[in-house]
Amino acid sequence: MIRNLSVVFGSFIIFSGCSTLSQNEVFDSVNQMATMRGAQNLQWIKTPQEAAKVDESVKILLSQPLNEENTVRITLLNNRSLQQTYGEIGISQSELLEAGLMRNPLLGYSVGRSSGVTTSTLSIEVAFLDLLWIPLRRELGGLALEETKARVGDTVLRTVRDAKKSYVDARLAQERVTLYRSILKSHEATLQLAVRQYTAGNLSKRNMLKIQDSYEHTRIESIKLARQNATAREALNKTLGLYGEQTHYFLSTQPLKLNSPITSDVGLEKMAISNRLDMAAAIKGVDYAAKQLGYSENTRLLSDVDLSVESEKTTDEKRFNTFGVKIPIPIFDFGQGRVSKAQTLYNQSVHHLYETAVNIRSEVREGYAQLRYSYDIAHEYDEVIVKTNQQILGETQLFYNGMLDGIYELLEDQRRAGEVKMESLDALGEYQKAQADLEYTIGGKL
Repeated sequence: MIRNLSVVFGSFIIFSGCSTLSQNEVFDSVNQMATMRGAQNLQWIKTPQEAAKVDESVKILLSQPLNEENTVRITLLNNRSLQQTYGEIGISQSELLEAGLMRNPLLGYSVGRSSGVTTSTLSIEVAFLDLLWIPLRRELGGLALEETKARVGDTVLRTVRDAKKSYVDARLAQERVTLYRSILKSHEATLQLAVRQYTAGNLSKRNMLKIQDSYEHTRIESIKLARQNATAREALNKTLGLYGEQTHYFLSTQPLKLNSPITSDVGLEKMAISNRLDMAAAIKGVDYAAKQLGYSENTRLLSDVDLSVESEKTTDEKRFNTFGVKIPIPIFDFGQGRVSKAQTLYNQSVHHLYETAVNIRSEVREGYAQLRYSYDIAHEYDEVIVKTNQQILGETQLFYNGMLDGIYELLEDQRRAGEVKMESLDALGEYQKAQADLEYTIGGKL
């Protein structure tokens, strides 16, 4: 009997055992998408051995002053938020694998006894139509997996952008502290001179107190900059996934560069629509919703058909075999709720795709404008304002040497020159961050 039943549903098992991509193969395709857009060598940590290798790689990269390139490398290796996101690949791949499997057959056995007669029944039920829906479910699972791959890839690129901006913020915060030290020293020298002049009777108490007040405010500003430096560095540590001894790295002191930006935004919108992975995910979302709608419509009246085989044997009687079928009768539920829900989800996905396209195009135009204006401001500081204040300081030094200006005028111009350098540094940082934003917005390197 068991052999006969195996023949009945053995073919179902053969057809439902289709293979699918492994998680590593899916992750490799995400890695390839990211590499094409400038984010190379993703690492999915799934074992203690892989974690140990990543720790060693991070240690090597941190052994030298940290620059932007190595910041991105460490982030792609060690960022824990990314590691969580990679788990979505495993979930989606597992759902695809499950979509290609039939529901398990139900095996039943019962024993009855009455008036000295024993009856035993062996039954097997197989969801026959489940086999027919497997190709549709696999197609749905495949579309969902493609959408997941695009979403994960987009998250990778967003994280790379955020890592670059965090690195710039950390560099700016550190250099502000360094630059402000000279301003603080200038205020200290002014106060020391004022105290000596006040003691000698050459400066009023009011003017001396004003100078002291200015110095104290400068000290407070120096403390605030130190606090901002600590905050920016910890934000970078979170992005890099570092803790403990790993956080004792040094930032590179190589000057941030002011490269000339692209001179036109022609073609950038088209490039972004083609390259952006969140756009690709939205397109796959529409495909999935459309296929889900078709699936719901096809199965609205007849979703399950069960084939059953029963073998009944009574004491001292021959075995009696029964073949049957169970078909649901659509009296109360015509599937209208499932179809309506699927239609609504499809409409949502279409509007989401449209919104994504509109937003991407707007982000390109805004990002390009930010880049151009940030460059113009930074260039003006670098080429005009900083140099002008250096010339002013040089002229004041000549006047002071000729005893035409006093020490206070010289110290004031020194402070102003230092403040302008800090303003120029901030403008350069804004340009660097605008560049990182636009690179993400168009889905690749400028």
